Amino acid sequence: MAPKTSETLLTPAEEATIDSCANHHLTRNPVSATSVADFDFDRDLTLEESKTPEACKNVAPRGPFADHYTNLASASGGARVLFATDDWFATAENLLEDGPPRFDPEAFCEQGKVLDGWETRRRRQAGHDWCLIQLPKRSEISALELDTAHFTGNNVPRISLEICDLPAAELSGMVAKLPGAYERLLHGGVRGTGRLPGEVAAASEAVERSGAWRELLPETPLSPGFEPTRMHYVRLETPATGNLVRVNYYPDGGVARLRCWGTSLGDVKPATTPLYMPVQTCDACTVVAHSSVSDPSELPSRQPTEHRELSSLDQGGIGGACSNKHYGEPWRLIQPTLGRDMGDGWETARHPSRPGILRRQRGSTLLDTPLSDWAVVRLGGSGSRTGVAKIIVDTKHFRGNYPESVRIEGCHSLPCGETEAPEAAGGYDPSERGSGEWFSLVPRSRTSPDAEHVFERSRGQLENADRPVTHVRVSIFPDGGLSRLRVYC
Repeated sequence: MAPKTSETLLTPAEEATIDSCANHHLTRNPVSATSVADFDFDRDLTLEESKTPEACKNVAPRGPFADHYTNLASASGGARVLFATDDWFATAENLLEDGPPRFDPEAFCEQGKVLDGWETRRRRQAGHDWCLIQLPKRSEISALELDTAHFTGNNVPRISLEICDLPAAELSGMVAKLPGAYERLLHGGVRGTGRLPGEVAAASEAVERSGAWRELLPETPLSPGFEPTRMHYVRLETPATGNLVRVNYYPDGGVARLRCWGTSLGDVKPATTPLYMPVQTCDACTVVAHSSVSDPSELPSRQPTEHRELSSLDQGGIGGACSNKHYGEPWRLIQPTLGRDMGDGWETARHPSRPGILRRQRGSTLLDTPLSDWAVVRLGGSGSRTGVAKIIVDTKHFRGNYPESVRIEGCHSLPCGETEAPEAAGGYDPSERGSGEWFSLVPRSRTSPDAEHVFERSRGQLENADRPVTHVRVSIFPDGGLSRLRVYC
């Protein structure tokens, strides 16, 4: 049902609010005036009084909707003008200002009288003036408020509003077709300018083809901006939803302020682009992004295996020494569960000495950096005498701070006697660092965000896979975080 401009659409409380205001106007018929004398003021202001700040403000009363809704057509709230047919006397951005319209009787510019609102030229081309406003969020509009303050001989005689609800991708496509839209978003409207007929036609076509427009306010008369007639309040019979509002002037003129009262329904965000995956499944490893599986049970780390995860805390694994534990300790790497969030892993601080510009190694996809961090994990029991069968490096939740690459090494270092092995406190022993000769298990390899990286002996993806191993050292380049490290033997 189309909204109507009728007093009966206001609640009794809103009627009382309006009746208590000195400045209001609700009518179905336009008001015409040839001079200020046509209105019954208590008394005429003298010339000097008309120049005082109080007389120039024409302060708007607090309307009936302000205590119940938010003004979604507010520049301070993020509303902005995407297009206007004409900004000759005053730009359309003024419609969205929060403060009261101001008036300086002596303010003139090259275009003419300076007024605080959106005022177009006296139209001399076919058609009518209009502008397009993007609301800061997708909104449900329940009421409207229009103020013609100070536009006493040049107000818009009739006006209508339309609303459209566009997804982000369609909104972006439409804006790209609006002449001057990008410049306007960057710099705002420019007084003394107007769009050529061809540009207006192109904008009209882009807007009309963009989506289904719904009538927000039918063609409605507006009264001049004298104190008794400036305010126009409208409650909609049915709230309207959208994120774009088209304001139609019939045919030209000026309006000081527009208020679209309602409630926000949330941001209109563009679809997220997939994470950049520097490395995907290849001969070197299998990469499974967490976002690629609908059920976590499909992940490699959740699949049944004939090998034991000796690094796990459940198998007696110990998180040992590390170069940096600013955001998490190594024992978190060897929990049997999937990481809960980014805090449930081992993450290092950013190296303060990192170079200002990162460079790639010649002939390689790896960064040319001497910086790295490392952590040691002691395998459960006596380690493995038959070597390592599989290693999984998991960067779950680490989307903006995963390592550029990892290197994994092993060593065989048993204490003199099993009873002399250091006790682990809470699964973490800071003295456990391994000793003896470190040998390569996984050469330095690129990693991807939020993914499991699987290196398997059966696929020839591990080096020295048959050598006995008691400790594993993971090095990350240049820094960053890992969610889990799983070593299967």
